[in-house]
Amino acid sequence: MGKWTDFPGWAVPSEENKSRCALFKKSRFVCNGVENGIRYYENPSGKSGLPLVIFLHGADAFGTDNEGQIALHDVATVFADSKWQSIHPCHIVAPQYPRGRHWAIPTMRKYVYELTMEYADKLSVDMSRIYIYGYSAGAIGILSILKEYDIYAAAVPICGSTDKKDLDKLLHTPIWLYHAEDDPMVKADEFEVVFYKDPQIGSRVIYERLRELGHKNIRYTEIEADKMKSEYSLHPHCSWVLMGEDKAVKEWMFNQRKH
Repeated sequence: MGKWTDFPGWAVPSEENKSRCALFKKSRFVCNGVENGIRYYENPSGKSGLPLVIFLHGADAFGTDNEGQIALHDVATVFADSKWQSIHPCHIVAPQYPRGRHWAIPTMRKYVYELTMEYADKLSVDMSRIYIYGYSAGAIGILSILKEYDIYAAAVPICGSTDKKDLDKLLHTPIWLYHAEDDPMVKADEFEVVFYKDPQIGSRVIYERLRELGHKNIRYTEIEADKMKSEYSLHPHCSWVLMGEDKAVKEWMFNQRKH
C-alpha cells in the first residue's frame, strides 16, 4: 500500500470548508487541569432544545493552534453547512488535543464527557439528541468513551478500532461504523500495533461482534478495496471524506434519540 505522499492533495480543504470554519467561535475548556482549545458553532437562531454534535479529530490534527481540528478536513464542518442547518439546525463542538495525548486515555475520555455536558448546558441543547463522530484517533476515542459514558444518542466512528474488552458496553448506543476495506493505517479487521497494549479490532470485526451480542441499532459501511484510490485518488485511510458526503449516515444520526 502506498504512502500518504502517493496521494497529494487529499488533506487540502475546500474553499467551502474555509468559509464554514469562519463560523466557528474560539474558546478553551479545562477539566482536571487539562486545558485545550475548542472551536464551536452556535446555531444563530437562539433557540433552545437543538441537537449538539461533538466532533473528534484524528492524530493528524493534534496541536495547540485551535484551528487544525476543523480546518484540515471538510468532514469536521459538514454539519455547519447552510443547507444542512436549514433542515437540521444544531450546535457543533470540536475540541483539539496537543501532542502526547490521545482521546482514548482516561483523562481525555473524561475531558470529552465534561466538555459535552458543559456545552450541552451552555447551549441549552436537547439532551436526548447529543451526537458524536470522528475519524481515526477520534473514532478510537469515541469507542472508548462510549464504553464509559452513556450520554450519546448516536455515534459515527470513521476508520476506528477498539480492544475486545467490554464490547457489551457499546450495546446502549446506536452506532454506524465507516471504514475502507484496504485501510492500512487502522485496519478493518483484527491487528496489533506497538503503541496499544491490547490487540485491536477494526470496524468490520466490531460490527460482527456487536451483532453477535445482540446490538439493536448497529450499521456498517465498508468501502471496497481500491475504490478510495481508483475513484477518488485518496489514501484508503481517508474514508472520512466519503462519510462527510454520505447523506444516509448523517440523516440516520440525526434521527436517533436517547431514551
